[in-house]
This record gives sequence, C-alpha cells and structure tokens, in this order.
Amino acid sequence: MVQKTYFLAAAAMAVVLLSSGFAQQVDKASGAPMIEPWGYPLNALDRNTRPGDDFYRFANGGWLDATEISPDRTAVGFSITMRERNEDRIAAILFELATAPVARGSEAQKIRDLRSSFMDVGRIDKLGLKPLRKDLARMAALKNHHQVARAMADPALGLKGPFTVYVGIDSKNPTRYAAWAGHDGLGLPDKSYYQRDDERLASVQKAYRTHIDNILTLASVDGASKKADAVFDLEKAIAGLHWERADRREADRVYNLMDRASLADHAPGFPWDTYLDAAGLGDVEALIVREKDAFPALATLFAETPVETWNAYLTFHLLSAHGRYLPKYFEQEYFAFYGAALSGQKKQRTREKRAIALVNEQLDQAVGKIYIERFFSEESKHQLTVLFEHVRAALKTRIENLAWMTPDTKIAALGKLEKMTAKIAYPEKWRDYSKLKIKAKDLIGNIKRVRVDNALRDIGRLSKPVDKAEWFTSPQTVNAYYSPSRNEVFIPAGYLQSPLFDAHADAALNYGAIGSIIGHEIGHGFDDQGSKYDGDGVLGAWWTQKDRAAFNALGDRLADQFSQYEPLPGVHVNGRATLGENIGDLAGVIVAYHAYLLSLDGAEPPILDGFTGQQRLFLGRAQGRRFKQTEEALRRRLLSAPHSPMDLRVNGMVRNIDEWYEAFDIQPGDAMYLAPEDRVRIW
Repeated sequence: MVQKTYFLAAAAMAVVLLSSGFAQQVDKASGAPMIEPWGYPLNALDRNTRPGDDFYRFANGGWLDATEISPDRTAVGFSITMRERNEDRIAAILFELATAPVARGSEAQKIRDLRSSFMDVGRIDKLGLKPLRKDLARMAALKNHHQVARAMADPALGLKGPFTVYVGIDSKNPTRYAAWAGHDGLGLPDKSYYQRDDERLASVQKAYRTHIDNILTLASVDGASKKADAVFDLEKAIAGLHWERADRREADRVYNLMDRASLADHAPGFPWDTYLDAAGLGDVEALIVREKDAFPALATLFAETPVETWNAYLTFHLLSAHGRYLPKYFEQEYFAFYGAALSGQKKQRTREKRAIALVNEQLDQAVGKIYIERFFSEESKHQLTVLFEHVRAALKTRIENLAWMTPDTKIAALGKLEKMTAKIAYPEKWRDYSKLKIKAKDLIGNIKRVRVDNALRDIGRLSKPVDKAEWFTSPQTVNAYYSPSRNEVFIPAGYLQSPLFDAHADAALNYGAIGSIIGHEIGHGFDDQGSKYDGDGVLGAWWTQKDRAAFNALGDRLADQFSQYEPLPGVHVNGRATLGENIGDLAGVIVAYHAYLLSLDGAEPPILDGFTGQQRLFLGRAQGRRFKQTEEALRRRLLSAPHSPMDLRVNGMVRNIDEWYEAFDIQPGDAMYLAPEDRVRIW
C-alpha cells in the first residue's frame, strides 16, 4: 500500500512538472539570458506612454495589459514568477524523494513524509477533528485566567493572545539573545481593519464575524453565533489598544528592558509567571517590552474578560491555526475568508502546490540544502559578491560627499558601512533537524512538533552568544533582508534569478533590479530606524543632534510626498509607516545607478534596441517591481504592510532622482516632473 501511494504521488508529480514546463524554466542554454534579447522583454513596454508621464507604465504597460492574475493567486509579477519557478524546482525534489530509498530520521525522510501526511486527504477527512479533540476539550474546560494564559503560551498549539513572547537579539547588547514581549491577538491583518469606517472594510468585518461563526459551527460548538460575536468584540477591543504601525517602527520606543517583577507591576492583570513557565521561559529574568504603554490596558482587558469568552476565543484560534490541515469542509471555510474575502483570491491552489508550499515553509533549510545543490550556480554568487562591493563603494562615495551630514557623523557612518557584511545565496552552517520527528500519517502532529522544535531552538539561543554564521531564512526565499542588530545583509539564492538577476543578462538590468535591492538593504542600515544602530549593531545615538534633525527633515518631506498618493479611492499610502522602506528604495535606486557606472570602469555601455545603459538601469528597476494584484490584496498592503505599492516603488523614487531626468530627458510639463527644489535627496 505504501509503495502504491508513493507511485501514484510520483505520477501526479510528473504531470505537474511536465505541465509547468519545468525543464524550459530552469535550464536555459548556457550563455543566453532567460529573457531575450538581453534580459528585458521588449513587448512589456508601452510605447504610447511617455516615460515622464508614467515611467512604470512606460516600462511595464504592455505586460500589464496582456497579463491576467491567475484565479488561484492574488497577484502576478516578478516575485510570483520566481516563486513559481522555485515551486517547480521543489516539486522536482519531492518527485525524486517520493520513490527514492531514504534513511529513517534523515532530512529526506522528513521532507517526504511531511508531504505525504498532507497529501493523504482520505485519512485527513476520515479523522475529522480527532487530532484536535484533546486540545478542544482543554479549551472548553478552562476554569480560570491562569489556565487561559497557560494555553495561550503552549508552543504546540499556535494560539493567539493579547501578548506574544519571542526570542530575538538584544538590540542594546547584540552579542546575546533576549526574550521580547509585544502585543498580539488579532485575526485580521492590522488594527485598522477593526476601526476604519468605510464600506469595504465594513464588509470584511462582517465576513470575518461570519467566518468565526462558521468555524465554531463546523466544530459543533454550542451557541456558535453568540460566541462568534463575543470573539469579534474581544478582538476589536484588543485592536483598540494596539499601537499604530508607524509608532511600532520606532526602534528606541520599542526597547524597554524590564525585570519580571517590574513587568508584573506594570501590567498586573496578566499572570506573567504562569505564561512564561508554559512557554518554556520560566528561567528568564527580564524581558524587552515593545509597546510598553499598551501593556497595562491589555492586561486589564485580559483580567476583566470572562473565562467563557476566552474559551470561545481560543477554540476559534485553535481551529484557525490548523484550518489548512483539517478536513475539506474546514479547509474550504478557511480559504473562503483568508483567501477569497480578505485577499481576493478566486480559486484555491491545487493540493499538490499547497503541499510544496507546506514543506518549503516547515522544513525550509532541509529543502534549501538540496535546492542549492541542484539549482544554484556558484558563478551567480561570485557576480553578486562583486556587485555588492560596487554598491558599497558607491554608497561610500555618496556619504563622503553629503552636504547635510557633519564630518564626525560621516566618519561613524563610513565605519558602519565598512563593518557591514553580506550573506549571499546560502548558509555555510545549516539548521539541525535531527530532533524533529515527522510521521507520514500524522499531519496535525507534524505541525505541532515543528512548532515545538522551533520554540526549543529559540529557547536554546538564550544560553548562547549570537551565532553570526546562522541564517534566519532559507536560501530559496524570494526576498532579501537587513538585520540592524547584526549589521548584515541577507541575499538568498531564491532572489538571484530572472527577472531580478541573470548571469547572462545585460549588466545594467542586473544593477537596476538586484543592485537596487542590495542598495535598498544596505540603505536600511542608514534609514530612519537603521541609523539608530551603530556599526556593531548596538541601538543607541551615534548621530549628532544636527544630523538627526537634518535627516528627519528630509524623511518628513518624503513621508509627506508619499502620503499624497491614493492608490484606492479613500485609501492613501501611509507615508510615515512606509518611510523606512521608501528611504531604502530611494537609496537603493540612486546607489545602484552609481554602482553601475563604477562597474563600467570608464567604458561606455552599448546602446541596445535604442536604450542607453543608464536608461536600461532604470528599466531594470521597473522590471524588478513588475506586479499586478487584486484590489483586496492592494488594500491589505496599504493598511498593514511596510512597503508602498509596486508602481510607487518605481515612480515615487525616480521622480526624486536627477539622473533619471537626464537619462530620459524629463522636462517641465511631464506628469511626473518635480522641480529640483522639490526632489528629496537623502543619499
């Protein structure tokens, strides 16, 4: 029976690979760019739009008009293309492991059996809620607030509560880890979803309240409708006490070191000792409290909310945390809200594709190790290392020539830049999964054991110094990061693929796309929050008051500029909440431009299909942000994400860059034209 199951799985996987054109996507003839003729699809252009009127449209209009969002997606674009290519690659790995002999306890066995447990739909449907029966009974039997707090902290259950505690680097002593505490507890993406009084969000709130009711009803919870009202009202009350997104970005405001006794005095309505003991943090003597002045009111709300309401709240969130792993009727309800109503996704992705996502999510570095062996070229890593150094050198020159920064702060900034390190492509030291048990016939148990393994790994960090060799992401991740406490840039291999990077494409495109992203991540070390950390990753003041005032004035101008954009009727960009990412984008594009010129070493770049090297760099930036999403997904981004919409991550930046005006001969009268004195020049 086992062999037959794997054979059928392998056959199904083969269909996925053939239908997706795996070989054509992954293996392009050596020496040729994946996108012809030189890395940019010329049919993506809109020649009827002037670059100075809408540069994003000029660069991407042909693609925007010709491209539809797949019904099983909420968006289409550069990152989706890369993720789907990765899906094909991971599908190939799973296809091989489905039939290959693997050693018990090996990472290969864990990858194979996690996928198998998810794909065994017949068993999942037959079991129903049996895998959660004891946990549901526990929620129903809670008698006091100590028991409620203990359940919230249980790492196996994935529950929410008004507070969350996690392990992270101590911002003021980045050689060690510390326990952090923050506010939490919402099922919707942000407090604004509960508070904004507009028609679209009112419908989302109504759909969410109905979703809570449906989930409780499917679980045969008595009085489901009344309890759904109580759960929604409780979350709305929690949301009303949360900080605004812009305030939560302030690195110095969210660092409040408190010993346990002081925390208990500060927020006495919450049983902190009980909670920390249940979370495995009973030996922790102090915590770094993030939204400090929200804690007393949240603790009071916790204490004043009846246990019966917490029972309903935790029952719902227990079911929600496992919604993707339960029988079809739960899974469909989960998708109906979080996929369709909240994000505008019209069709659920196939089970096979969701299995790929699950394995990639839960065993990311185990999958990543094979991914790197099979699909990554060391030549790409070498090219990116060179490109990174060009970007660093370009930023160094720009810091040296800043008019608004004083000499002493320049010295400190240059020292920080010199100390900055880059982790490119993949880790030298891989995560150890040896203690994690994965069983082919226990999906819910697998998910719980992964959660516990992650929690134990985090708790274990508290007794050790920060390991600078460790990666906190997987190599196949389609994203890049900057860690202020480590003063490190992470550029995973998953980001080193077309259209962001192609070893055989025009260099100008690579500098415009991945180069501007590297510049963005380096720039985070000097944005409005990253600049509060020194070269050793220590949170503290190292700028003069004069420099900080000058920088803040420039940041205020950029925030005001972005707050004027209205991507959806009545919904503006939050210029203050997106300021760090916008500063990063602005730095990234201008630094990438000068890094490209540096890479030419005085040579004149060729003209390709009528475009100069400088023009192609800006086209590379536009191609690297090419994106289309549902209205619901865009609304979610505007209300809860730290980044501006993709078109503004191009247009909103280039209109502040003098070199773009020169490259495309932008003149007064063009729609995007900003007078020189109105352009924000930070770096």
